[in-house]
Amino acid sequence: MKPAIYILGLASLVVLIVVTVLSQALPVQAQIPGGFFGVDGFITSTSTPTTLNFPGTPYATPCDPGTFAGCVGSTTNQTYGAAADGNLVLDGVVVGGVTFEPARDLLPPQGLADRLVFRRAGAGLPNRALLFFQYETALGAPTNVLELTPERALSLEEAMLSRIINRGIDNVFNNATPGAQETRNNIQRVDYLVLGSAPPFNGLDLTAIDRATTGFLVLERGGNDPFQIAAITAVDAAGDPTAYGPLITVPAGAWGTSGATPIVSAVLRLDDLTTPINPATAVFNPSHLVPAQSIQGIVFPINSLVPDTVDVIFGYSLFAGDVTAGANLVDFASFPITTNGTTQGGLDLVAGGFGLVQQVAQPVADFALVKRITNLIGPATLPDFTQVLGTTPAENQLRTTGLGQGLITVTDPTVDSGNVVEYTIYLSNVAAGDATGVIICDQIPAVTTFVPDSFGTGQGIQAIASSNPPGPVVNYTNADDGDPGTFFPPGTPLPPVCGSDQGNGAVVVNVGTVGGDQVGLIRFRTGVN
Repeated sequence: MKPAIYILGLASLVVLIVVTVLSQALPVQAQIPGGFFGVDGFITSTSTPTTLNFPGTPYATPCDPGTFAGCVGSTTNQTYGAAADGNLVLDGVVVGGVTFEPARDLLPPQGLADRLVFRRAGAGLPNRALLFFQYETALGAPTNVLELTPERALSLEEAMLSRIINRGIDNVFNNATPGAQETRNNIQRVDYLVLGSAPPFNGLDLTAIDRATTGFLVLERGGNDPFQIAAITAVDAAGDPTAYGPLITVPAGAWGTSGATPIVSAVLRLDDLTTPINPATAVFNPSHLVPAQSIQGIVFPINSLVPDTVDVIFGYSLFAGDVTAGANLVDFASFPITTNGTTQGGLDLVAGGFGLVQQVAQPVADFALVKRITNLIGPATLPDFTQVLGTTPAENQLRTTGLGQGLITVTDPTVDSGNVVEYTIYLSNVAAGDATGVIICDQIPAVTTFVPDSFGTGQGIQAIASSNPPGPVVNYTNADDGDPGTFFPPGTPLPPVCGSDQGNGAVVVNVGTVGGDQVGLIRFRTGVN
């Protein structure tokens, strides 16, 4: 007569590996200025634009007949918001597999800068505004029709302080490249100001945020232009920058590989900024077309822009590539006014770039094992194996999903030699995050022997893979033959996951991933010696 069989605690040893997230890697890579990251992908949605039609809109003077055939001296039927879902709205970006979204809690409601200022200087340079819009009309279409996909913005500031990314600014810092595609202007610096409360301004308190996972996003059409960036470290009573962090140079090849669908864009000009804008007119006049280019982006973590000794910043400024490292960044009037639009001044700044982004907190797993005796083969009278014991979160989840049945101990009936005991190890993940790389090893209890054909010839292991509701029961072979389950007989070296070898063999199952809010099970039987 054998004593009652007691479950041997939780003999299984679970190896739980959660996939590394970017928040763990960023601090190492971004401790010195220049630790910025190209965007790998965009998360977008669409919205319905406000459609506005302006027949008889004159083309800009000059315009480019090479892209708008017959535009010189002509007019066009210009439509903003020509597509039903024409506004392409940026909801987040992906860097290294990790999502960044607008920091709405820090800069409500959209994570955008409080104020955007284009600093202009340079006698004789055009004081104009240029905006590009995604071009809805097919290339080569008659120039008497101009259909623009997104809705209109009345100014550079309105366009840039939005979340619509299929519009933006063409050749932001071009001072010296005239021609039919006339994009020269007198913009010398672009200030994205995060001021906070009214003066005295309190800016963005860096002591309360993670500098490695919070930062600024800059987007460009084409991802092929250099520029420079510096954090604003002080402002005056008017909110104008008075001090900067180090000037960070961004090469043309740093934009990442978002794979975003290329868009054709039409560049429009407003050549007179002194006359009040009349919304009843088209405001901007078409200048030229730009062939299809993708939108690309860069995330600048705070600790890539300023050292840890800086506790407050007031946003950031963008500069042309030819501003020298030793320049007085506050004195934008001293910057070069010969910046070439095809090289150092060619930044095509996409609207909708958030003033501030934060890494989205990765959901974590809450993984547990619940081991039970679920059957006893041999005695005529059996206890109730259908009950679900316990009230832990894992046990409650198993109960809700129809699993978790079984007993912790069996004292009546007594268990004799030749009886077969069935063990079930339930898997539970009550959290939203995945538990990945899960391996279960359960060594066979002493005074028992693994039953190799419990569920079919050579099939001594059963399982329900990670699922909710629970999926079907499947059988695994005992052999190491490619399915997730393997039985290691006594005397066979056990995998390291099993820990100290108790000398009676072990069931090992490579579970893989147990998804968020999912359950599963592993089952095997042993005969009493």
